[in-house]
Amino acid sequence: MTIFGTYFETIPLVLMAIFAVCFVYLMLYYGLFHLRVSRYSGTKNKPSKKDNVKLSVSIVLTAKNEEKLLTENLTYLLEQNYPNYEVVVVDNNSFDNTQYVLQLFKNNYPEKLKTLRLTQDVNNFKGKKFPLSVGIQSAKNDIILLTTIDCVPKSFDWLEKMVLPFGKAKTKIVLGYCGLNNKKGLLNAFMQYENLSQSALMFGFALLHKPYCGCGCNMAYRRDFFFKNKGFIQHYHIPFGDDDLFVNKNGNANNTDVCLCEEAFVITEPCKSFSKWIEQRRKLRSTIKHYKFRDRLKLSMLSLMIIMFYIAGLLLYLTQALPVLGFALLGVLVLKLAWQIVCNFQLCRKFGIKGFVAALSPLFEIYFLFANTFLYLFTLRNKKSNGSNS
Repeated sequence: MTIFGTYFETIPLVLMAIFAVCFVYLMLYYGLFHLRVSRYSGTKNKPSKKDNVKLSVSIVLTAKNEEKLLTENLTYLLEQNYPNYEVVVVDNNSFDNTQYVLQLFKNNYPEKLKTLRLTQDVNNFKGKKFPLSVGIQSAKNDIILLTTIDCVPKSFDWLEKMVLPFGKAKTKIVLGYCGLNNKKGLLNAFMQYENLSQSALMFGFALLHKPYCGCGCNMAYRRDFFFKNKGFIQHYHIPFGDDDLFVNKNGNANNTDVCLCEEAFVITEPCKSFSKWIEQRRKLRSTIKHYKFRDRLKLSMLSLMIIMFYIAGLLLYLTQALPVLGFALLGVLVLKLAWQIVCNFQLCRKFGIKGFVAALSPLFEIYFLFANTFLYLFTLRNKKSNGSNS
């Protein structure tokens, strides 16, 4: 092929085009997602505190055999700096001392704490969607704020901050951040990076007015909106996804907002073993196949671009079709890695994650490309095996 009088081989030219497109895509991605989320304050055009104290809120959560965590963490929910709210805890068939711990709290907070106890499993409904629906049905207030008992609000102003976006009438869903406690070790670094990347995607798409998921550890929506959209009925048959599938089915550019101030964060303990982490990831990722097609497509696009960037760059380097091509490729690679680290570092600062996670982000990125592929294939294989044995 001849361009402006210069001869180029077709294959290297195609590889160069692929390499360039992927490079531009990734640079835009790190800027629009990681950097934009890290710099988002959410204070512009937000209603004042005065407008929001009138909103009534119900914090709803479920608990199953959680006597220890209830003892340690429930006080953080019951002592929020907010005048008009209740806490609804659904005891989901616990067989430890959960009911007695809840009764002790009920004695101390008779006006603020509401407890419900399910004593029989509903076999047709796996997971926590049914008990969570019972809690939401029993809630008396206009706003439903969801969390889990293993999460601790980072401040006693958590509820107030999460409710602020509801001052706008069009807001029906508010997405909040759930982080992991910083621990020593490589496993924690892997978990921190994965949570960081998923948060960048979740909040990044929401800020681009294309929400696709939420986190049930820190999320809120209007009670009437929940029932108007028939709650979890559309996906009751799926054990997980009470959070991300609900947002995926009902969130849109007009009704979804985010709350990213530090006071609105919640923190949870990371998994203590690699096997438990893998099992947790398998459960969380099992719902992706139920997302809208366009959301599955845009999520897979990032992985595809990363793979094509490195493969096209490697093939170009091996062919050495143009003079000084190797130095040019190296320069582009260094620029990509530097921009990626800078954007991740800003995101780490935003969410209180140690900076070395950002420094190692290029390596983590490559690892998760392979890990997520194997996890998908493993899940698919197990599904086929279970189907053949049934």
